[in-house]
Amino acid sequence: MGEYRALKTVMLEDVFKFCNNYDSEPLTLSSSALKVVTDFTRRLPQVIAKDVDIDHALFMMVNGHVRSKLVVDHDDTFLGIVTAKDLTGRMVLSIAQKKNLTRNDLTVEDVMTSRRELHAMPYKMVEGAKIGDIVETLKDLGHQHVLLVDQNGLLRGMISASDIARALHMPMHILEKARSFQAIFSIVHNHDELKA
Repeated sequence: MGEYRALKTVMLEDVFKFCNNYDSEPLTLSSSALKVVTDFTRRLPQVIAKDVDIDHALFMMVNGHVRSKLVVDHDDTFLGIVTAKDLTGRMVLSIAQKKNLTRNDLTVEDVMTSRRELHAMPYKMVEGAKIGDIVETLKDLGHQHVLLVDQNGLLRGMISASDIARALHMPMHILEKARSFQAIFSIVHNHDELKA
């Protein structure tokens, strides 16, 4: 354990103000969309194996302070995305009942959004876009995330509504859009849960 060392700290009893951050301007909807990209060339994507049970997956997300993970199989092939919201709520019980399983038997693969249902944007398009353009895109899609692909068709990154909200210090309300009867059912039940 000798490779690292604890750094010296100072007491804050005489500190009352924040420093001025002259190097960066506050982000706005007109700022470059690149400011809110999770770029997989700079940071490894948050991934989870498809066969992890949903309780363990939720534990991993909560302890990792993330709201979503990309789902992969054992060959690291991208299969979809799972959010903390997917792992809780009435839809989980509905899926368990439909598959004739108990809740404890469900895996990430059972509740994820598959890649067939996801949308992506070319990374080059994001380079010239504003954060407001991404917000409008997310609203139009009715999704909390949009994935980014490079010119070779590889996953390059992701932008999430929660990252935008955190960067702009403002709430971000993206209404889900139903694309099937099951999605309508899910949205109605999730809306009822929010009211309760």
